[in-house]
Amino acid sequence: MTTVVKGIYDGKTLKLLEPLELTRPHWVDVTLHEAVEADEMERARRRDRILGYAGIWLDFSDEDWANMRAMVTRTTNFFPAREMNW
Repeated sequence: MTTVVKGIYDGKTLKLLEPLELTRPHWVDVTLHEAVEADEMERARRRDRILGYAGIWLDFSDEDWANMRAMVTRTTNFFPAREMNW
């Protein structure tokens, strides 16, 4: 089986851009492509931060979601203009 996972090597560390869920050791071949521009590195860093933050929601229980819905509903009641169709 072969799996391709993109990553960025910054001269010191190889950072995978997606997780690998492996249970056993595997052989790895590393192929380097063109250099990454600075703005691409920043986009990759932002993506990591966003996905890390979004991952928090994965651990929410049904009770947590119910509490969140209740808080959002209460908050919209403070701002009745939000319910208007502009």
